[in-house]
Amino acid sequence: TMTLDKREYDFGTVKEGEIVETIFKVTNSGTTDLVITNATGSCGCTVPVWPKAPIKPGETGDIAVKFNTSGKPNRQMKTVTLTTNTMSGKELLTLKGSVTPKAKK
Repeated sequence: TMTLDKREYDFGTVKEGEIVETIFKVTNSGTTDLVITNATGSCGCTVPVWPKAPIKPGETGDIAVKFNTSGKPNRQMKTVTLTTNTMSGKELLTLKGSVTPKAKK
């Protein structure tokens, strides 16, 4: 099993073109190694970086997520799906917030 410090990150309001970054802390709360075999963003603008090595019981790892707001104005909600060796096999992380559109020229 795994526990997360948060499942959702609200980045508030940012200007279009900014890169939003956050870290999700993952703790192995089980008794065997936690393996994250994959992490995929809901679009090409959402890029996760996850620990490739197994996370030992009681230890933590960081999942860094970057969201590029270029071409993504207004209310946004993006997800990252983790493929893991937990009971459910999948965990979902969410980034949400508002992107102020660039002024039209």
